[in-house]
Amino acid sequence: MFRFENLDETTRRYMLIEVEQAIKTSQLHLSQRFTAQGRERYPDLLREAVRTGSEDSLAAALHQQQCFAEREPYGTSTRRVPANAARTFAEGEFNTFYMRGVCHRAIQEGCQVEVYRAKEGATVRPASKLVEGQRHEPSRALLLFRHSPNGQHRGPSIPAGSNSGLSLRLCSPAPGG
Repeated sequence: MFRFENLDETTRRYMLIEVEQAIKTSQLHLSQRFTAQGRERYPDLLREAVRTGSEDSLAAALHQQQCFAEREPYGTSTRRVPANAARTFAEGEFNTFYMRGVCHRAIQEGCQVEVYRAKEGATVRPASKLVEGQRHEPSRALLLFRHSPNGQHRGPSIPAGSNSGLSLRLCSPAPGG
């Protein structure tokens, strides 16, 4: 389970603004494993999780509402979709919108954001360890999130991917900045 240090009503409001913008601009990341029903229901399930829930409630809703296919194409055949697909997707997407919300909030409050470990994993990747504690200007980070909904083009120091365990938190401005 993630430990979102700045998840409060203020951050949730900014998260919801970011979700609505992603939907409006057709930038909402949809899993390739979604069923047609999943593609249709996901935006509302995400909104509800952002308003009052968590990555756990989003994962549960995606699973209960059968948003993921049971099988997926694999070469010339098919294979079973992993049992944890809904959880992995929900964690990554909730964290992404949390980080977008934190950046949006930091811009408004005039502070920076800092990378921190929000979820402990069995194995911490060396690359993840290197970026922990790095500070970023929130406007730049937010642009990277908005222009890379699936996380592939955010750069090495901005948390990406559903399994990194990294997130962002508010921090005071750098000395002299």
